[in-house]
Amino acid sequence: MMKKLFLLTLTVLTFGFASAQDMTLEEMKAQKAELAATIDASQATINATQAELDALQKKINMLSGWMTGLSGVVGLNFGGSNQWAAAPNPTASSKAIAIGVTGYANRDQEKYFWNNKLIINKAWQRVDVTEADESRTGNLFDFGTVDILNISSLFGYKLSDKIAISALGELNTSLGNFLEPGTFDFGVGVTWTPIPNLVVVIHPLNYHIAWSADGDTDSQGAVGAKIRADYQDDFMISGRKIAWSSTFTTFIPYTGGDNPVPSYDKFGTPITTLVDGLPVAVTRDAGLFEYTWLNTFSFQVWKGIGVGATFGIRDADFEFQDLQTFYTLGLTYTL
Repeated sequence: MMKKLFLLTLTVLTFGFASAQDMTLEEMKAQKAELAATIDASQATINATQAELDALQKKINMLSGWMTGLSGVVGLNFGGSNQWAAAPNPTASSKAIAIGVTGYANRDQEKYFWNNKLIINKAWQRVDVTEADESRTGNLFDFGTVDILNISSLFGYKLSDKIAISALGELNTSLGNFLEPGTFDFGVGVTWTPIPNLVVVIHPLNYHIAWSADGDTDSQGAVGAKIRADYQDDFMISGRKIAWSSTFTTFIPYTGGDNPVPSYDKFGTPITTLVDGLPVAVTRDAGLFEYTWLNTFSFQVWKGIGVGATFGIRDADFEFQDLQTFYTLGLTYTL
């Protein structure tokens, strides 16, 4: 229908231009008004058709039940040198592998929605040098680096197309060192969907539990505000589809931080001091404010296979005083 309307409008415009040379000024003004009315009528038909398509797609989504998706990144790196004199370690080899998985299962109905999301990032690295110390002996999977596990479940009751009363549960920790560190949130508030593919959670009533990295410090809890934003979309660049998934989550406590936790140096080693000749851990007061931003990009090349990247930023004083970052580059698969 849209194509026919476009051709009709183009034909009318072409005919009008060809005959305009033989018309008087008044006739040309009258034809201009007629053509403007034709274009307005065509645009009104197009807008009505688009609205009908949008409404139909919304009904299809509701009747189709659960909408699911899965994407992954696998990064591989192997290197080595043999008597390469210009290298700091002339004879050395390294192996690294990183895996990232992002999945979702969402259900959108007329009166409610239920969104579930899983984010996993796991990486290992093994470096062998000619004079390595004994603590580095072992296989590749003995030396983990990045380790992220984020699970969230959001339920909302719709007040309008863009606003809902909602409840959110979120676990943020790791696979290998489960809850060392880690956080858990549960709260209620509102969820806002200002544009397609963007879900913003604003929960002013949220209870937050934090576990420290050392496993010995008692867990701490606080009441505060929870904010989370999830965005996922596909777009085309040079004829290739790029999938982007982004999650930002933060907790803002209503009270200040006076929780004693161990101090670490930039290498993650506990700082100690001597008291009566014995080493004693140095502690500091830490707050429970935190934020995490995780992103995954996937550039498809052939049948869901492509290249991609993941990167993350996290600041959580209760876990570590400095900013935490990671990135992974590798092959991707999107289902």
